[in-house]
Amino acid sequence: MSLIVLKNIMSQIDLQSALSILKSDGVVGMPTETVYGLAGNIYSDEALKKIFSTKERPFFDPLIVHVAQIEQAKELVLNWTKAMDVLAKKFWPGPLTLVLEKNNRVSDLITSGLTTVGLRMPRHALALKLISEFGFPLAAPSANKFGKTSPTSAEHVRLEFKNEGVFVLDGGECEVGVESTVLYVHQTSDESEVSLEILRAGHIVLSEIIEALDEHNLKIKTGPKKEKVSAPGQMKHHYMPKKPLVFLDDGVDLHCSINQIQNLIKELPDLVESVNIIKPKKIESFRELVLSDKPDEAARMLYASLREVSKGSEDILFFKKKEIHRGEHWEAVLDRLGKAATIKIEK
Repeated sequence: MSLIVLKNIMSQIDLQSALSILKSDGVVGMPTETVYGLAGNIYSDEALKKIFSTKERPFFDPLIVHVAQIEQAKELVLNWTKAMDVLAKKFWPGPLTLVLEKNNRVSDLITSGLTTVGLRMPRHALALKLISEFGFPLAAPSANKFGKTSPTSAEHVRLEFKNEGVFVLDGGECEVGVESTVLYVHQTSDESEVSLEILRAGHIVLSEIIEALDEHNLKIKTGPKKEKVSAPGQMKHHYMPKKPLVFLDDGVDLHCSINQIQNLIKELPDLVESVNIIKPKKIESFRELVLSDKPDEAARMLYASLREVSKGSEDILFFKKKEIHRGEHWEAVLDRLGKAATIKIEK
C-alpha cells in the first residue's frame, strides 16, 4: 500500500471520527485557511455551550458560523441582498465574515443576544467537506483558550486542549494565518445604498471590498467602528502569548523605556475583559518578535512566531512598529499585535 493511499485512508477515518463527535453534540478542532476553529453544531445548545466552556470563553463574545454553500448562509438571515450576494460570490470560499441581520433559526448563544450573525465559508477543502457531510453549518471560534494566541496547526490545538482531549482534524498549516476580515453589511430595502463597517481587520481589505461592489454599481457608505462587541476579537486584549508582549511605536527605544514598562505593567489590573494579565516581578531580559517585511508572510507566521518566542527564558517580548508597516495590508497584523500586547508605548 502506497503512502498516499494510506494517508487518504487515515484522513477518511479522522473525518468520520470528527463527524461522529459532532453528531453526539461534541466539539472538534477544525482546520481553515485562517486559523483552526473549535467547531460545534449550530443547532445544538449542548454543543454551543461546550464551545464556550472548553475555550473558557465568556458568553458576551459572539461566535462565527461556518457554511459550505451560500444557500446555507441564506437560510440564516432575514434578507439576502444583492450586495451580500456580490461579496459572497467574490470572496467565498475565503477569509471574509459577513455580519448580517439574523433570523430566528440562529441561537442567541451564537450571537450573544445580538440581532446580527457572522457568516463565512472557509477556503479549506477539509473544512468544507466536514461541513458538507455533517449537513449543517458549524459554529467555530478559534481553537484556543479565550484571549490566548490563536492556533495555526493541529499541534497547537492539541497542546492548547491537552487536558480536555479535544479531537483535532489535521488539515496542515493554515494558509492565511490570521482570523478573517469581519464586515458588517446593511443594504436599504430598495437596495440603493450599502452600509459597510470593518469590525475586524483581516486578509481581505476594505479597498478590495469596495472595488467588488463598485463593479456592480452599488452606492457605498462606510462608517466608524461600533463600540459594542458585535464580532469576535474586538476586545482590547486578545491573542495574548504566554509572556508579556510590549508594542513599541516607531522611534521608541526599548532600553530607555524599561522602567516605564515595568511601572505600566504593575499598574494594570490582574484581569482585563476576562483575560488574565501576566506580570513579571522584574524585567531583566527581553526578546524581539521579528516578522517578515511582507504582510502576507508576516500574517501567516504571526501566531506560530508568538508561540515560539514565548518558549524562551526572557521576561518580556517586544515588537517594534516600523515605517514599513504602513498601509491597509498591514492592518490585520498590527491589530492582532496591538491586542496581544500587554502594553503599548507610543511616541
